[in-house]
Amino acid sequence: MAQQSRPQAGQPKPHAVHEIVQHALRSAATASTANGAIDALGEALLELERLVGSSQRTH
Repeated sequence: MAQQSRPQAGQPKPHAVHEIVQHALRSAATASTANGAIDALGEALLELERLVGSSQRTH
């Protein structure tokens, strides 16, 4: 039976990561240009990097 891993203190919450990804996908899908879609996805990656990076620095 598979065990579910629970986030440890200082780790980003899965729902926060999910919300960032969902927002990025919606923004990319509704962007008026391909470059706009790429920018939306790039911004999301930077936001995820900040979120994960800040949680790793707290350990």
